[in-house]
Amino acid sequence: MGEAVTSALRAVLAACVGAFIMAEHVAADWWEPQPFRQAAIDGRQFSYNAESFLHRFTFEPAPALGSRGWPLPDGIFGTGGSTRSDELYTRQQIQLTADFDGSGYFRYRFRRFEDFDGRYDSNLVGFGATLANGWMASLYGDVEGAKETIDVRFDLAWGDGAGNRFHAAIVAPDTLFNDKQREARFDRQPYTFYVAGARRLGNAVAYGFANYNDPVRLNDNVRDFSYRYEQGRGGVGLDVPIAPRWESSVEVEGLYTTRRLDDRGGEEVPDQRLRRRHNQVTGELRHGYGPATDLWGGVRYFRLMERDRGAAGDPLDRHERRERMVYGGVTWRFNERMQFAPGV
Repeated sequence: MGEAVTSALRAVLAACVGAFIMAEHVAADWWEPQPFRQAAIDGRQFSYNAESFLHRFTFEPAPALGSRGWPLPDGIFGTGGSTRSDELYTRQQIQLTADFDGSGYFRYRFRRFEDFDGRYDSNLVGFGATLANGWMASLYGDVEGAKETIDVRFDLAWGDGAGNRFHAAIVAPDTLFNDKQREARFDRQPYTFYVAGARRLGNAVAYGFANYNDPVRLNDNVRDFSYRYEQGRGGVGLDVPIAPRWESSVEVEGLYTTRRLDDRGGEEVPDQRLRRRHNQVTGELRHGYGPATDLWGGVRYFRLMERDRGAAGDPLDRHERRERMVYGGVTWRFNERMQFAPGV
């Protein structure tokens, strides 16, 4: 009982402290493609325990829904907190845009996020142009020190003043210098296909996204294994005003991942077969209580299932979590740049 009380108090205090730096723009990575990265081969370098998903949800911007703004604005946004004595959960983003003469622009975007494969950073540098009728096109490189790990990304986006949005992207991981890779090379070039959008339906807004990483075939010639990977993610949501100063939202999200690692005779890495499935449903109600005060609350159902088998077919790891969360809180806005949002 003492541990449960301590955990709850820590979560509340962290939410209060973290709310000063929380920003709605990093609520989730629905609005950004998520390509394959070779670090996923080694898997996540941290373990989930009974409190992990509660803590991570606590450190997300509050309220959880109703703030799917896009396109992302320039600025520095972030949220984070301590999930255990030696682990920090953090999601951060920096975006800077410089306009050229005419319709062109330069953009830099840094993101530090986390998924079920582990923590990751992206360091996007690119150029774009504003086209006719609200369309924008951009070309980015996810730049790292090692040339062979640079990703190339093309974006096409559109928006209007009514809140209707469209965003599509194609990402080619490690494509420019695959022939320079010394340790591992793709037998089949992987691509990520991403599409997202929002549509105004009267006073309501429907939105969603889909992200597909097509099958990867990678040969590691140093550790002597072959690796295959495929992943799909998607989600839909709806924001609906239900009365004066009252809004409701619901979101449904799903993910599947399959990966296979075949040892070709080395002893460093055993065979692996991983199958991951994730589902999440969130419903939320918000009330504009006053000019600078909002009340909010909701429920979330979270399910994660992972099955990982070793070389002999014996179960090495079976991980399944079903979380039912209830949350609520209040937001006080001091000015346009600062708000305080304690929740539980």
